[in-house]
Amino acid sequence: MCFSIPGKIKSKKGKNIFIEYDFGLKKVKNSLCPVKKGDWVLVQSDIIVKKIKADQAKEILSLIGLSN
Repeated sequence: MCFSIPGKIKSKKGKNIFIEYDFGLKKVKNSLCPVKKGDWVLVQSDIIVKKIKADQAKEILSLIGLSN
């Protein structure tokens, strides 16, 4: 079973997508779904695999003891 922490799209520059987490930024180059700045996403193996709603992201972060 895999676990993914929700992150928020901070910016897009060319093929690079920067995702903001409590612990910093992560750069990915691949997305399986269309995304834009401000979207909440789940990333697995440096690939955005799913876009989620803000309330879902906040609930997950709350359940695992992180805030955003």
